[in-house]
Amino acid sequence: MMLDVAALVDRLLPGLLHGDARSVACICTTRPKYLVFDDDEAHPRCVVEFGEGDRLCRTDRVLKELGARINGTVPASLFCGSVHNGTSVHIQAGLPGVPWFRVSDALEAPAEWRALIRRAVAAMLRLHAAARQVGAWNGTINLGYELRRQAALCAHNGTALAPAVLQRLETWTSSRRVSTPIAAVWQHGDFSLNNLLVASEAVSIIDFEEFGATQVPLHDAYGLALSVPLSQEQRCPLTVQDCIVECVRPAVKDEGIEPALAAPLLMHHLLWRINQCEGLARRARLRVKLLEWLHQFAEAPELFVRRLPR
Repeated sequence: MMLDVAALVDRLLPGLLHGDARSVACICTTRPKYLVFDDDEAHPRCVVEFGEGDRLCRTDRVLKELGARINGTVPASLFCGSVHNGTSVHIQAGLPGVPWFRVSDALEAPAEWRALIRRAVAAMLRLHAAARQVGAWNGTINLGYELRRQAALCAHNGTALAPAVLQRLETWTSSRRVSTPIAAVWQHGDFSLNNLLVASEAVSIIDFEEFGATQVPLHDAYGLALSVPLSQEQRCPLTVQDCIVECVRPAVKDEGIEPALAAPLLMHHLLWRINQCEGLARRARLRVKLLEWLHQFAEAPELFVRRLPR
C-alpha cells in the first residue's frame, strides 16, 4: 500500500518526484496522511490523503485561496480529485522545516522559547491577514450568543460546569459590551505548535481540517498559547500566563479587539474546545485538562489574562 501511494503520485503528477528513490511514511492522526519522499530524505516532496470528496475539495479550495496570498506559509494544493473506484485523494506539496518538538528539544532559556512563540505568532498574523482578503471568510459575531451556545452544548453533552463558570457566564453574557457585534474572520481552528513546521527562515502552517469552524476572535491566539504547556509537559520555563501574553497581546491589536473582551473570549475558547473533545477517546486527557483550566480561570481570570493591555 505504501509504495502504491508513491506510484499514484507519479501517475497523477508526473515529474513531481525526483530521482529513483521512493519512500512513504504514514502519519496516523485523526485521518492517516502519507508523506512521500524522493531523493531528499529530510523533507517530504508531498503529502497524500484519501477520504471523502467534499471534505478534501474544501481543503483544496481553502489552500488555493490562502496559497495565492501567502505562498510558502501554507502547503500548495497540487491535486484533488477522484481516482480508481471512486476514491478521492488530495495531494499537497511538502513544506520545509521540522516539527516543533525537534526545535524545542534544543530550547532552554525563556528568551529562546519566547523567540519561537513570536515566530509562530507572526505566521498566525500572516494567516489572518490573508483570510481577511477573502470576503466570504469575514463577518461579525455576538460573543454573548456564542458563549451561551457553547454552554448549552456542554449541558447537552452532560459536561458539568462548576458554579464559578456558570456565574461568569451569567455576568459576561448579560454585559452590553460582550453582546455588541464585533468583526470576525475565519480562524484556523487548531492553531498550535503541533500544526507548525519550523525552518531557519520560515514557520509554516499545516492541517486545515478545522479552518473556518469558528471565527470567534483570538481563538487561534489562545490555541497557540495553551499548546505550549499542553505539549511540553513542564519542560517550557514559561507560565501559562506568559504564553498567553506573548500570543494574545499582538492578536488583540491585530484583530481590533477591546482588551476587556480578552477574558470572555478565553472562556469561549475553552468551552469550544471542550465540546470538540466530546466523544473522542484520543482527546479524553486533553478534555480533562481544559476543564481544569476552565474552572481555575472562572475562579480567578487574572491568573490567565491580568497582564494583557487595558
